[in-house]
Amino acid sequence: MERIMAKAFSDVRPDHLARYEAAKHWLESNNSTGLVLDAGCGVGYGSAILSTSVKKIISVDASREAAEYHKNYFSRQNIDFINKDIFNANLNQKFDAIVCYEFLEHIREAREAVELFGSLSSVLICSTPNEIIRPYKMEPVNPFHVRHYTPDEFEELLAVGGFRVKAKFNQIGGHDPQLRPGWDGKFMIAVATR
Repeated sequence: MERIMAKAFSDVRPDHLARYEAAKHWLESNNSTGLVLDAGCGVGYGSAILSTSVKKIISVDASREAAEYHKNYFSRQNIDFINKDIFNANLNQKFDAIVCYEFLEHIREAREAVELFGSLSSVLICSTPNEIIRPYKMEPVNPFHVRHYTPDEFEELLAVGGFRVKAKFNQIGGHDPQLRPGWDGKFMIAVATR
């Protein structure tokens, strides 16, 4: 699976860092700072960003290499890293919020993942590439993605878990970190609630 194998925050694309900083702000603003799930977290740099405001984070990623990077570079006292896929992580508690950035386009079981998220939390902050701006089959094709979503498809996917989109944001590309309102950029970011 595609992931940023970072050893420091300076190794991470600015748009990815900005998404987690925005999630941190949303969690703080809505008093959702108890138990948070970071689903498909990669090496955990985002979990480390969130950890400064959140009481406890459960970070889940299936990659052994990502788990090793997390342990060496991004572990924090209030982060529990589970090195399993999201469906086998034995997540049986309720979360104040779930953060799921750049993960759903990587898995064929996106509907099942969103259903799982709906059973675990009433808040989901997530992102995915916009099929209208960056078509899945456009060259160069990303071999790690199984699909991209149009704005309507993204909203329909989130509805599978009972989520309604409360706020829509976008980013226009990898090195432009600014989040803009609406879903007319290359990456769509949703704050959704049940």
